[in-house]
Amino acid sequence: MALTENHTPVEHRLILENELVRVWDVLLYPGELLKHRDYALPSLVVVVEGDRTETVRSDGSRETLDETPGAFRYLEAGESFALKNVGSHRYWSRIVEIKTAPHMRNIDPKETFYDDAYAPVAQKVLFENELIRLWEISLPVGGGHPTHHHMLPYVILSVEGGHNQMKWQDGRTTRSYEGPGFVLFREPGGIHRLYNMDETKPYLNRLMEIKVPSYPLPDLETPLTEEVLIDTTESEWRPKSLEGLSEIRLFTNEETGATISLVKFAKGSGIPEPHKHASNQFMFCLSGEYVYTATNTVLRPGSFYWNPKGNVHGPTMANADSVLLEIYDGPHYPQKPSWYTDDKDAK
Repeated sequence: MALTENHTPVEHRLILENELVRVWDVLLYPGELLKHRDYALPSLVVVVEGDRTETVRSDGSRETLDETPGAFRYLEAGESFALKNVGSHRYWSRIVEIKTAPHMRNIDPKETFYDDAYAPVAQKVLFENELIRLWEISLPVGGGHPTHHHMLPYVILSVEGGHNQMKWQDGRTTRSYEGPGFVLFREPGGIHRLYNMDETKPYLNRLMEIKVPSYPLPDLETPLTEEVLIDTTESEWRPKSLEGLSEIRLFTNEETGATISLVKFAKGSGIPEPHKHASNQFMFCLSGEYVYTATNTVLRPGSFYWNPKGNVHGPTMANADSVLLEIYDGPHYPQKPSWYTDDKDAK
């Protein structure tokens, strides 16, 4: 929704806008005044820094407000006032304008809007009406919030914090820096846990859910649209149905059969028979010593190995505990090899 003659910019800087919200940055040093503004849309104000402000309305009435970090207030559409920093510290806030629509009205404020199979999306509700629900997440250094599932679009407004980590149910790990004033809009969808990874600072945010029950949940089978980080040091090795072999799957393309995995062979284990693959196979040795015994091809740390589609190779033997990065650009085998009893081990 574009600004019109009847909608004065809230001030000072527009930092995020989409079809549901518009987020503004407001910064006032002691004694500074934000001139009279008409708030044409319902809005949520979240304080990042400050101590006291004074509102001045057109009828001359004044109100002094405590504006400590994390303080918030909800403004109904049509409110109008000037704002002055009457404290001794700078005032810094985020104003989230909510772009109302008919289907956002007449919603039962007591609806949960989160998946009861998991923890609530945050720790406690601070405010709620028919348009939004405002939550608080407060995490000590090293603390985490349990697995949860967002069923509504939401805006993260960070008050205090730094480095965070999310662990997703699909195995991904994503990291971000959410320092004071950080703002992010997220679609509903993925199931995850949140951790405060900062070594010195607790994490505090305000999480504003937007009550749009008709808002579509994303198709979790569609390609990811954000970068992915997997911490393999915290991933569990999955034993395969060949003794001594285990795997950490990093990537799978269900449509083409392409995969990327870490594979680990215990000393003395290996593939027992000559075989061929239904696609190109690429391997990079990270540790150990892994040998293709028929050709005496030895993979040691730093070795890169490529076996073209259809070429027969093997058997193999690990002369030491060996870890390899293995990539297939399509399906692994023309048919399930005899050494696997579990079909999924051949994929």
